[in-house]
Amino acid sequence: MGRERESERYSRQILVPGWNQEKLKRATALIVGLGGLGSASALYLAGAGIGRLRLCDCDKVERSDLNRQVLYEESSIGSFKVEEAGRRLAALNPLVELEKLNVFLDSHTVGELVKGCQVILDGLDNLESRFILNQESFKKRIPYIYGAVHGWLGYAGFFHPPQTGCLACLMQPGLSQPEPVPVFGTVPGMIGLVQATEAIKWIQGIAPSLLGRLLIYDGLHLTFDLVNVDKNPACPLCSKK
Repeated sequence: MGRERESERYSRQILVPGWNQEKLKRATALIVGLGGLGSASALYLAGAGIGRLRLCDCDKVERSDLNRQVLYEESSIGSFKVEEAGRRLAALNPLVELEKLNVFLDSHTVGELVKGCQVILDGLDNLESRFILNQESFKKRIPYIYGAVHGWLGYAGFFHPPQTGCLACLMQPGLSQPEPVPVFGTVPGMIGLVQATEAIKWIQGIAPSLLGRLLIYDGLHLTFDLVNVDKNPACPLCSKK
């Protein structure tokens, strides 16, 4: 695609005050988990023209995913999510470089996954994996954009110690959560778009609105609340000297 067609593709967003397409084009974002959250984030980051998307998920598409995971369709069932997501995103924007990693996130793989990224987006569905990602984010000083959903409720936060606290300041390991988590499509869609927006702002040098704060979205009553997440002096991770 020639330079002229590229300029035409992004012509409307370039009009946004403070927009820097070149910064976005040079950036790499990691999305771990390509479910409801990751699907929405990936679609809009690709559409905006981020330079490289590193996609990590080792699951296959199931029929029960299709109510909220907008990268997939009925014919995707049984296929690996990274492959189906890659196909859809490449069709949307062939200018974006895609790294499709069918890798299970754990303490052994997380280091390579985050290497070279400017920002990490959490599309996960379990706390254990989130704490692994949070720890590596703290270790490598790469900002971590948290996202989670439960029924009508959605949550998003931007953690970047030492400027802010970390996920472990907000919640402790060992918290229980129901399985399966009740969820329908619009809530992870809403939170995934918030995550993508905060990632784009960070990449372009615009202060993220959720830096050190937690957004609580209530889809039932259509309310948005912001809560400051203070550093916890007893945090087992980011309070260490």
